[in-house]
Amino acid sequence: MNKEIIDNLYEFWTYIGEKTSRLTETEEYKAVSMLNSDWPNRIFSISNDKELLTKVISLSQQELLPNIITISKPTHLENNPEVQLMFRQKNMALNIQNLEGCFLDCENIYQVKSQKDAINFANIASEAFDYHLDANTVDKINQDDSKIKIFIYQQDNQYLGCGIVYFDSSNNAGLHMIGTVPKGRGKGIGMKMTEKLLLEASKNGSNSCVLHASLMGKSMYKKLG
Repeated sequence: MNKEIIDNLYEFWTYIGEKTSRLTETEEYKAVSMLNSDWPNRIFSISNDKELLTKVISLSQQELLPNIITISKPTHLENNPEVQLMFRQKNMALNIQNLEGCFLDCENIYQVKSQKDAINFANIASEAFDYHLDANTVDKINQDDSKIKIFIYQQDNQYLGCGIVYFDSSNNAGLHMIGTVPKGRGKGIGMKMTEKLLLEASKNGSNSCVLHASLMGKSMYKKLG
């Protein structure tokens, strides 16, 4: 399942690059080079050839490619003085084919439909993840809800959480950008958003839900199986 999890992420970034016209694609690697957004803005889908990694790092240092490189195993760049490890994520998956009716909906969560919604989502995500997300990027990728659905958590006129589900070409649903702003943490918002995305995946008839868990979110996702 590890390959399917990574494939969903890379396909999602490719989709963003295509929708924003910011994708560089070669036989050796792909990159999304955003102008006004820190996300996704990275190099990915790199072949494991050591010489190619050296080439990609050089292009990044020349500012011809983004300065973030995503690799499937940290050992691929171990002891390389030209790079610094930013963070690790754990691949996780859940088979949802026989779990219809197990996930709860939430009246505080609504789908992004307008440019104003896109701005609110971008503001929430920027605060939740501590990097700048451009609202125009959100608006551009939010044109085809057969591929992507973007959600906001709102309570008492406050925007507190966000999440995205991306349906890939292998019929797996990737859960992305599940975040809560600092003042909303500790209230179960992340859990409710995750259940909402699982519900959408179930409605879509997806085979599995896949995600890349941060240290902060790992325990919550384990509770959901």
